[in-house]
Amino acid sequence: MSGQNTPPFRRTVVIASTVVLALVAGVLLIRFGHDSSSGSNCDHPRPGSEAPRPTVASGTAGPAGDAAGVPVGFSGDEPGAVAAAVAYSTASQRWLYFTDEEIEAAVAEIATPVAAPRLAEDVVADVSMAREQLAQSSGPIWWLVRPLAWRVDYFRDTQARVSVWTVTLLSAASVAAPQSEFLTVTLDLSWVDGDWRVDGVRDTPGPTPITGPHDQPWDAEPFDQALDGFTRMDGEPVS
Repeated sequence: MSGQNTPPFRRTVVIASTVVLALVAGVLLIRFGHDSSSGSNCDHPRPGSEAPRPTVASGTAGPAGDAAGVPVGFSGDEPGAVAAAVAYSTASQRWLYFTDEEIEAAVAEIATPVAAPRLAEDVVADVSMAREQLAQSSGPIWWLVRPLAWRVDYFRDTQARVSVWTVTLLSAASVAAPQSEFLTVTLDLSWVDGDWRVDGVRDTPGPTPITGPHDQPWDAEPFDQALDGFTRMDGEPVS
């Protein structure tokens, strides 16, 4: 396998950094701080979500289905909290392809009632900026957010804290040089209305591995050519 021998253009790298900062899972959720006054371990009406929640099958962690385009329906135990954290930590995989209204509806499904409006506002603002930049790409857009590992930091009754190690990959010809970012995303979860909801998120960089000794920087065009004909593991088309 051969990469691009010449480094990507400086302008491409600068723009790419801006896009990544706007899109990675942790940044899309980082402004959403834990609010201890939310009372999220109590039952609250869910704005914009009146459909019955899918029920997870006995002995499984979930998700039981989708609501507003995001996974929902997790078991109320520790495995369910882990499954919810993994799903929510990589939610930005879907945000990019949602309209603003779809993002607001999706956030209402996975966040606590008090925090949902603030989180939706921040995500919509960040994704709108990213869409504008990525729309200028002259080729395919590779945008992947994947979980790699998880750790339960705390679990008790209706509260949980789970850290998820994630990687984000982005490449968009003429806009973003192929790049990756590793983050550890820590989610505070509360059991509300029969499901785990996000009550707070923060991230830390890494741990980040170096590239292999035989690899070298790639630019977007040869990156696209090398992946021509490949299908993403989730089945989603490359935009």
